[in-house]
Amino acid sequence: MMNRKLLPPLIGTGISTLPLLLVSVEGTGRLALDPRNIGLANQLSSCPSYEAVAGDVRVGYTATGNIVFDVRSYKDDCRLIDPLHLLLQFGYKIREERIDYLSLGCRGEEKYRLPKSDLDELSRQYELGARIWAFDHWAERLRKPTGERAFESWSGGLLGVLKQQTEDMGTGLKTWLLKESGI
Repeated sequence: MMNRKLLPPLIGTGISTLPLLLVSVEGTGRLALDPRNIGLANQLSSCPSYEAVAGDVRVGYTATGNIVFDVRSYKDDCRLIDPLHLLLQFGYKIREERIDYLSLGCRGEEKYRLPKSDLDELSRQYELGARIWAFDHWAERLRKPTGERAFESWSGGLLGVLKQQTEDMGTGLKTWLLKESGI
């Protein structure tokens, strides 16, 4: 039989825990209190480019089981391309995860989604040393949060395609990271 003196503190604890759980879901949908996020954070911090970005980059599972990669801040001397290096290195580390997409956010706001199959291909090519290929094809694989394509896939002459892919990559990075100035 339960001691009646313990009942009020238990009720109080339950009531005070409820707001904490509600606050634990961030703007990007990342469940801050999900224990699986510790493993994701460890995988992120073990990436070679982590120190180059070294700001506040948060990763975690959403309520739907997908993963958020949210860049809240980065070092002043961080190049625009450094978070993309970090993203592709992290993507390779989570290749065994069963998700539909990786949500790319900045300061708590979702900017893009990268389907898991595309993330796997890009991060695998990056890991094999085809970094330029991965960078060139990153933007055309992005989806808006609504699911529609964010950028076109280009075809034609080599120089024209490379020019468009490079411009799309720059625009995609600036939009993702909320940068107004040039690369």
